[in-house]
Amino acid sequence: MSPVLYVGNRNDSSWSLRPWLVLTWAGLDFEWTLPPNDNL
Repeated sequence: MSPVLYVGNRNDSSWSLRPWLVLTWAGLDFEWTLPPNDNL
C-alpha cells in the first residue's frame, strides 16, 4: 500500500504541490488525491 498525498486546490497555492514535486523527483511510489471541496 502506497502513502496517499492529499493535494489542495492547485490554482490557489503552490504549497500543496511542493510535497508532490519532492516525492516525484525522489522517485518514491505514492498516490495523490484531491479532497472534496467541503473539507478544505
